[in-house]
Amino acid sequence: MYLCQPAHFLDYLVCNSSHKPPLIITDPRFDVLCARIVKYYSLKRFVEKTEKDVREWGAAHEGANFHYSSGMQAIMLALGVCEKVSVYGFGKSALAKHHYHTNQKAELSLHDYEAEYDFYHDLVKRPQLEDTTGLRTDRSLIWENSLV
Repeated sequence: MYLCQPAHFLDYLVCNSSHKPPLIITDPRFDVLCARIVKYYSLKRFVEKTEKDVREWGAAHEGANFHYSSGMQAIMLALGVCEKVSVYGFGKSALAKHHYHTNQKAELSLHDYEAEYDFYHDLVKRPQLEDTTGLRTDRSLIWENSLV
């Protein structure tokens, strides 16, 4: 189980009561990177789809509670450390649990999955990532979204 926000420690405590998962605490800079990417795509999508002012975005996306999904963080981590990344099977059955350690079935409204999918589609169209050092690195991302 990974922690990128203090509130996630509660999930760890709940999960830890039934089994002993490894605990990974992510770098806050990585959290900021993931959050900025998803918020950019979410703001862009909101303005394009609703034609509302960008300042109205917060009310529609739980404002300060807005957060990227764990899947987004996993993909970003994989893109940073793997030569090739294949992504498939996003989305889930309405009967499936949101997290394995809870009975919640509904998706969380504080995530903008569609914005994350937009980001993945852009990675497929342009898989080169530019490092802040100016180096260009090819990263292959194969996207198959069969459930959404």
